[in-house]
Amino acid sequence: MHNSSTLSSLTMLGNYLTTGVRAVLRHKTHLALNLLGLTVGLASALLILLYVSYERGFDKMHPNAATTYRLEQFFIPMNQRFPVSSPAMKDLLQNYDDRIQVTRINTGAPALRLAGSSQQLTLEWPQSVEANITDFFHIDVLQGDLATALTQPNQIALSEREALRLFGNSTAVGQQIQLAEQRYTVSAIYRLPEQSHFQAGSLRRISDEVANSGLAMNNVYSYVALPADLNQQELLQQLTRQLNEQAYGDQKISELQLRALTDIHLRSNLAYEVKVNGSAGTVNICLLLAALLLLIAAINFINMSTARAAMRAKEVGVRKALGASRSQLFVQFMLESVLIASCAGLLAAVLVELVLPQFNLLVNRPLQLEYLGSFGWILLGSTLSVGLLAGVYPAVFISAFDAKKVLSGDFQRGNTAIWLRKGLLVLQGAITIGLLVGTVVLQQQLHLLQNQPTGYDRQARLMVNGIANEQLFWAENQSLLQSLQQLPGVEAVSKMDMQFTNTISQAGQLQVPGQTELSMVSEIGAGFDIVQAAGLTLLAGRDFSEQYQSDKYQHDAEQLSAAVIITESLAKRTGYASVQDAVGQQWLMPGPNPLQLTVVGVVADVQIGSALKQQEPLMFICGRSAMNYGNIILNLTPALAAATREKVQQLLSERLQRQDLDISWLDDDYTAMYQNQRRQSKVIAIFAALAIALTCIGLFGLAAFSAEQRSREVAMRKILGAGRFNLVNLLASEYIRLMAISAVLAIPATFWALDSWLAAFSARINQSPLWYLLAAAVTFAICWCTVALLAWQVAGRKPAMVLRQQ
Repeated sequence: MHNSSTLSSLTMLGNYLTTGVRAVLRHKTHLALNLLGLTVGLASALLILLYVSYERGFDKMHPNAATTYRLEQFFIPMNQRFPVSSPAMKDLLQNYDDRIQVTRINTGAPALRLAGSSQQLTLEWPQSVEANITDFFHIDVLQGDLATALTQPNQIALSEREALRLFGNSTAVGQQIQLAEQRYTVSAIYRLPEQSHFQAGSLRRISDEVANSGLAMNNVYSYVALPADLNQQELLQQLTRQLNEQAYGDQKISELQLRALTDIHLRSNLAYEVKVNGSAGTVNICLLLAALLLLIAAINFINMSTARAAMRAKEVGVRKALGASRSQLFVQFMLESVLIASCAGLLAAVLVELVLPQFNLLVNRPLQLEYLGSFGWILLGSTLSVGLLAGVYPAVFISAFDAKKVLSGDFQRGNTAIWLRKGLLVLQGAITIGLLVGTVVLQQQLHLLQNQPTGYDRQARLMVNGIANEQLFWAENQSLLQSLQQLPGVEAVSKMDMQFTNTISQAGQLQVPGQTELSMVSEIGAGFDIVQAAGLTLLAGRDFSEQYQSDKYQHDAEQLSAAVIITESLAKRTGYASVQDAVGQQWLMPGPNPLQLTVVGVVADVQIGSALKQQEPLMFICGRSAMNYGNIILNLTPALAAATREKVQQLLSERLQRQDLDISWLDDDYTAMYQNQRRQSKVIAIFAALAIALTCIGLFGLAAFSAEQRSREVAMRKILGAGRFNLVNLLASEYIRLMAISAVLAIPATFWALDSWLAAFSARINQSPLWYLLAAAVTFAICWCTVALLAWQVAGRKPAMVLRQQ
């Protein structure tokens, strides 16, 4: 009995499927439009969701990722957060609770020499780590013994890529390299996961000197594994209090904070990140776009299905008269919907395969299709979701037809479906207007950021980054910069211990005459001619100059002294009525070794980093730097810039004995800061265009049906003398009214959403009403052209032929 029931159910299901296939193939134009819309919508959503899945998967493969955090500091006087902390924090953490596990990572390494070569190289992302690093990060050991490199002196492990770069192959175990005066043996080759924020070209044991640094020295990344029952707020409050007491004389300088390991990639965009992170904003926008594209595709399916419902009314009436129940008809129509969605899903998968390489270039990610992995689940989930959600209302609507009314000819379409179609069209129009305005606003904001006044000149400025300060700031002989100055095409040359496109990491207390409170001011170490080399705007005073040797940091005298150039906002903050009044003033940086500062110049405010950050008061100190590395900035003659760059590189390679110099144009570095915003802009522009195309497909399908339904009316009006253009406007006017409602709904909602997004920028555009009017006009034009194309054909038919067919 049970087997007979099962067989009957399978037979009935097969019958439904056969009937569904026949019904779908009977209306080929309807099928083609549905497949086209669903395929484009699904393919677009699949690409977006594949990217989102990749971004959200960062760092989840590491051991105990859910309970691991990075210890960070918010420096109150600088109003900035940094991902680094003191090595001494490990003792404070474990004294608080001995269950806390800590690992410390120090970045940097001396210059590298290979055996038999006098040329210096630089290791890419060299990391000094503790032996328990493998308890925090997943590291695949390809060759050798990683534990030896992490515990034994003069041992080093290289990443597969670094071994290939240095030795030409990845089988480098046993090779010798020299770092400064020490010779290291390569004891292991490893590989880190692509989806990890942590990157390391090499790993070696952290030195005792770094590990035993004091609390005021912030030179390591500290990762902590916390017990689940630990009160994190109490931990941070107590350790912050201890840190400020012991390191900063009980001043409120630093506030300790924790960031979850799995949040670093998307939610941390700090200076000194190990890798360029992603953006939670980009991911959220992509999710919204995926939802909108699927929604538009589903709306098209629902509208065209309900619009053509009358064509299947007799089929429903006959099947009900023969005993079919409403539930059976519902299942049949749902099967048809899922069948079309499944076909669209297969076509979408093919389309994704074709465009994935170009999409990877767009988002700068190595996305892959794993049909038995995440992509397979995304494909299956998206296809079934669209098939079920898009099919449920048409299935309910069509299966509810009254058999008696249909077969007796008394069938009339209800208003519910008509109002639903109109409502969904209004929603599509609102989405289109919102995406059009959003694209324009993103482009305009990005243009503003890239052209924002920065206080320095980016044109023909060459940066040479990462030079050891033993050869730059701490060297008594300045012949290196003098040799560069003598090259043809070099107008000015100077040095800095940070980059304009990065974040300031130094600040000092400042004692100004007449003020009782000490001010904490951000500082940059700089060399002679910094104003001319960097193109700063001098408002008062003069540049640092070799003609005034007292400008340079004097550390051998009884009283430490140096000249400073300050920004306009610092002059105002220290109480001077005009910038000229600040020139010549004597200030003091107190401490164990007080530093006497003489203000020799005032420049316009300088934007450090991107315009997402507020400009801050700043001072340039001549010849003084506590950083390990510095940079050279050169002002080149624009017409000779390319040729001069080659000469600069050749001279520095010879003098510094290095072949891997990090040389870049300042303008390129500035542009690179906004890569996330540019990526958002491109992604939104592309998928906004696809959303508009999908809306056109839906409008085309509905307009074709509407024009066919009203062909008798058109013929009668034509006989009575109506012109062809008037008939086109008649058929298109209904849709234009719906788009007008879309504009009324979309404009305030879009304005509010974009205004909230723009609020995050320190420099922002003002939204123009013209953009909203143009977006509405473009939407109206697209709608009118789509409908008019079909209406023109219908209006061109001979009335006699139409009436005879009717």
